[in-house]
Amino acid sequence: CCVDSISNRSAIWKSVKDQTQFWCDGRMLGEVIRILSATDLPSQAHYTTTLFPQSQAQTGTCTTQSTIYTANLAAGLMLHQFTRWLRSIKTDQDVSMNLLASEMNYSTSLY
Repeated sequence: CCVDSISNRSAIWKSVKDQTQFWCDGRMLGEVIRILSATDLPSQAHYTTTLFPQSQAQTGTCTTQSTIYTANLAAGLMLHQFTRWLRSIKTDQDVSMNLLASEMNYSTSLY
């Protein structure tokens, strides 16, 4: 899922959560990336906690001319989670990367 609003994410998740075995959501704001994967009940429950009202969302654009590479990194991280899932390797349910600060944090799903 790579949509621009949290309200759209919530609506899509509500529609597909009981019909999908793999879900991955890429979120960005400037040089900060967050990749969320849901592949089992615990990671689905975690994903649900990351959804909130649109009024609470930070304003800003996902990419600007100088940070388009961030979208490429996000796409690569999402594809990486998908290939791990295809190979029955544990997926990371929540990955955060701040490129400006050179920080990366993650938590692994129980799958």
